[in-house]
Amino acid sequence: MKFLADPSLGRLAKWLRMIGCDTAYWRGEADRCFLLAAEREGRVVLTRRKDIIGRQHPGVTLFVENDRVEDQLGEVIGKLGLAPDPESFFTVCLECNVPLQRVRPDEIRDRVAEYVYRTQREFRLCPGCGRVYWPGTHRERAMETLRRILGLNAESSPGRNGSEGKRVRG
Repeated sequence: MKFLADPSLGRLAKWLRMIGCDTAYWRGEADRCFLLAAEREGRVVLTRRKDIIGRQHPGVTLFVENDRVEDQLGEVIGKLGLAPDPESFFTVCLECNVPLQRVRPDEIRDRVAEYVYRTQREFRLCPGCGRVYWPGTHRERAMETLRRILGLNAESSPGRNGSEGKRVRG
């Protein structure tokens, strides 16, 4: 399922990307162009604006009621009946929504700190913005939050499959 989040849901867009969802973030006014873009791209509209709900739109529009991003994520998953796959977690760039590519450590050596290069074995690169991701403490903290929201246990977590939690601008 693909999403288009309105300007008030930027943090939700990142968390949806974190669980592997194709989630575009609309930076302009949530107006007719916003709805047309969602229709053209086959995306579910995510909004906090009640006026958007009343507009004619042939696709699915979900009004997000909660204020806290953790609650918003649980709400979207619950209302749309999603079943996030832990193997898809951390496979989409959090910044530009492009699928990440696995890369060999020697391919990004000059783009990460020496300590990171020496201590990490798996890296992913965003072909869109050039950010480099690797498993780290950020990923583990994110996984703790996802376990709580999604009701996952530790065994449901992705293994060392290149899941990301840190990034460096390219």
